[in-house]
Amino acid sequence: MTTSIRLRMILAMDLLVVAVGVVVGVLAIRSAGREIERKLVLEAVSNAASLIRESNLPLASDALLQRVGRVLGAEVASGPVDAARIDASSLDSTRRHQLEVALAHKSPPVDVSLAGKSYRIASTVVSTRAGAHAVPNSRLYVLVAQERIDAATRTAARDIALATLGAIAAATVLAVVLSFTISRPITRLAQRMDELARQTQAAPMGADAPPANAAAAVGRHSPAELAHLARSFDRLMGQLAQARGEIARSAGLASLGKLAASVAHELRNPLSGIRMNAQVLAEEQQRSDRPDPSVDLIIREIDRIDLYLQEMLALAASGRTEAPATTGSPVRLDELADAVVELVAGRARHAGVEIERSYDPSAPPALADANRIRQVVLNLLLNALEATPRGGRVTLAVEPCGQAAVRFSVRDSGGGVREGLDVFEPFVSTREEGAGLGLYICRQIVQAGGGRIGYDSTPAGATFWIELPREA
Repeated sequence: MTTSIRLRMILAMDLLVVAVGVVVGVLAIRSAGREIERKLVLEAVSNAASLIRESNLPLASDALLQRVGRVLGAEVASGPVDAARIDASSLDSTRRHQLEVALAHKSPPVDVSLAGKSYRIASTVVSTRAGAHAVPNSRLYVLVAQERIDAATRTAARDIALATLGAIAAATVLAVVLSFTISRPITRLAQRMDELARQTQAAPMGADAPPANAAAAVGRHSPAELAHLARSFDRLMGQLAQARGEIARSAGLASLGKLAASVAHELRNPLSGIRMNAQVLAEEQQRSDRPDPSVDLIIREIDRIDLYLQEMLALAASGRTEAPATTGSPVRLDELADAVVELVAGRARHAGVEIERSYDPSAPPALADANRIRQVVLNLLLNALEATPRGGRVTLAVEPCGQAAVRFSVRDSGGGVREGLDVFEPFVSTREEGAGLGLYICRQIVQAGGGRIGYDSTPAGATFWIELPREA
C-alpha cells in the first residue's frame, strides 16, 4: 500500500517529536526529581540551620523545632553530633524513638520510615552561643515526607508531559503546513503531466505540441527543488516538441521525395518530346530565314526544367534534405533578372502589376550557379506577383552588399508576412493553395552556393532578398 508524501511527512515529524519528547521528558523528569529533592530537603536544612545560627536560637526546645517544622513543611529534630540521640524534635514520642533507632544503625541515614511513613533525611551541624559561652555543636535533622516529594515530582512530570503533547501538536500542524507546500505543487505538476500526455496523444503528427508550462503549474512559492524540476520538465518538453516537429518534417520530406522522383521521371519523357519538336521548329525557321526568339526561349526553359528535374531525382535518390553544394561562376544578376522578367511579363500584365527594375551599375557579378539562381529569382518574383494586388508594383533591385557580396531583392506592395511565420520551413505557406516548398527550396539552393536569404516585412509589403558571394 502506498502512502502520500503529506502523510509520510506528518508521521515522520510526529514520530521524531515523540521520540525526542520521550527521551527529553524522561531526562527532564529525573532532573526535576533531583532538583525537587534538593530544594525540599537539602535547601530546607540549610535554610533552617542558617536561621537558627543567625538568630542564636536554642536547639533543645521542642516548641521551637515545631514552629520551624511548620515553616518548612517538614519534621525537624536535633541532637548531639557524636551520639545517636534526639534531644528535641517536632515528632511525637513514637516516631522520635524510631528515629533514634534508625540513627543508631546508620548515622545519618538517607531515608527512614517512621510510623509507616517514609521520609527523606538531611542533616547539618549547627553551632550556637549562650551569652559569651559557646554551646557544643548540635546536629540538625530535617525530615521531608516522601509523599510530598513524589507529589511535587508528579506535578513537574505532568507539566513536562503537557509541554511534550503541545510540541507534538505544534509539530503536527507544522508538518501539515509543510506537507501542503510540497505535495500541492507535486500534485499540480503530476496533473499537468497527465494533461500534456492526453493532449500530445490526441494531437496529430506534425501539429504544434501544447506548451508545458510546468513551472507555472507548481507556482512561484514552491520549494526550490520542485521549481527546478518543473523548469527541467519544461525544457524537456520543448526539446521533445522540437524533435516531434523534426520527425514530422523528415517524414513529410521523405514522402515528398518519393513523390517528386515519380513526378520528375514522368515529366522528363513529355519534356523530351516537346524539346525535340521545338528544336525541329527552330531549325526549320533557320532554313526559311524566319527565326523566332520565342522558340529559343522555349528550348532554354525546357533545358532548365530538365536540369531541375535531374536535381530533384538525384536529391530523392540520395535521401538528402538539402541541395548539394555548388561551385559558382560569374553571373550578372541584373541580366539574369531581366531574363526572368521576360518570362513573367505576360503574367504581370494579366495581373495588372507593374514590374520596376532598379539596378546599381556598380554591382559586380556574383559567383553562383546561373541555372539554380535563375530558379530562385523566378520563385521570388512569382511570389511577389501573387502577393501584390492589381494596380500594385513589384520592384527588382541589384546592389553591392559590403565588400564580399552582391544583393538581389524583390519588393512587393502586398500586406507583408504574418509575424512569427517561418516561411522558409517546408510545408509553410501564406497561401491556402500553396505547397509551402518554393521558399524552402530557394533557401537550400542559396545556402548551397554559400549565400544568404531572408526577408523584411512591413504592413505595406515584404522585401525578399538573397546575398551571394561576389566575383573577386
